[in-house]
Amino acid sequence: MRLLLTLLLALVVAPALRAETRLSENVSLAHGTFSSGGGLTIAAELRQTAQGGTVLCGAWSESASQASYTNGEARRILQLASVSIDGQRVATDLGFMPRVEPQLDYAGTPATCALIDLPWRIGRVPEIFLPRQQITRSGGDNSAPNIVFRQSAPGAQGAALEVIPFLRRNSRLVPLTDAAQTVDGGYSSGGGIRLTAELRPVDGRAHLCGVWSDLPGQDPRTQGLGREMLRRASVASGKELILTDLSELRRATLRVDYLGVQATCLDTGRAWTKTRGPFDLRLPQQVVYRNTTPKGRTLIRFGH
Repeated sequence: MRLLLTLLLALVVAPALRAETRLSENVSLAHGTFSSGGGLTIAAELRQTAQGGTVLCGAWSESASQASYTNGEARRILQLASVSIDGQRVATDLGFMPRVEPQLDYAGTPATCALIDLPWRIGRVPEIFLPRQQITRSGGDNSAPNIVFRQSAPGAQGAALEVIPFLRRNSRLVPLTDAAQTVDGGYSSGGGIRLTAELRPVDGRAHLCGVWSDLPGQDPRTQGLGREMLRRASVASGKELILTDLSELRRATLRVDYLGVQATCLDTGRAWTKTRGPFDLRLPQQVVYRNTTPKGRTLIRFGH
C-alpha cells in the first residue's frame, strides 16, 4: 500500500519536476540579509496539478561575496524557512529547492516543485517566512563580530564587500576631458545611473576611461544595482562591439560636468589609432525586479 501511495504521489508531482520546469512571471520573492553584508533570496510560486492539487515551486540564491562567518548559513536558514498561504502554514524546510546564481529577474529560472496539502485555487500567493537568526556573538575578546540575519532586502543582491578585480583595469587614474560622452539610464520606479567615458590611448592600446554615478530618487529595491547594470553595459564603434562589462569603472559623486574627474581605464584589447571613429555607450534595457504579493504585482525596468 505504501509503495502504491508513493507511486501515485510521484505521478502527481513528476510533471513539475521535469528538467524544463522554470518559474513563471508570477514569481514571489523573499529576501534575507546578514548584518555583515550579503544574504539570500528565495523565489517561489504555486502551480496546479492535473488532479486539482497544488505544488510549491521555487529556487534560491545567495550572494557571491559575503563574510566568512556566514558561509554555509544560507542553506541552513533555507531549511528553517516556511511558506504560508492565506495565513495558513503549508510548507516548512525549503531545502528541496535548487540553488541558482543571483538573478535580477527570477522569471524563467530553473526550479523544483513539491506537493503541498492544499487544493488549487486561482489567485493564491505563497508568503515566505525567513526566521531571524543570531549567526555569531561578539566575545569579550572581540574575536568574532556580532552578525544577525533578518528578513530584509537586498538579499542575494547584497555583498559584504564591493570587490572590483584588477583584471582589465589600468592602475592609473586619468582626468576626463571634454571628449567624454555621458549617458543616463533610469529605473521605472525612479532614479538610475549616469555613465561618463571616453576612449584614450594607454601604452599604445585603446582604453575606455570613465566613471559612473547613481541618480537620485531610487526605490529601495534598486539601490545597489548600479554596478550590476554596468556589468551588462557595452561599448560599440559602428557595428563593432569593442568592450563588454563596464563594472570595473570607478564610482564618482554625481555631477553635471565630469571634466577633470579622475577616471579608471579598461583595456579594449585593441591598438590605439588616431583614426578610430566615434563610439557608443550602451546601457542595458531589462527587467530588474519582479515580485508578486497578496497586494499585487510589482515590475521594475531599467532602460535609457
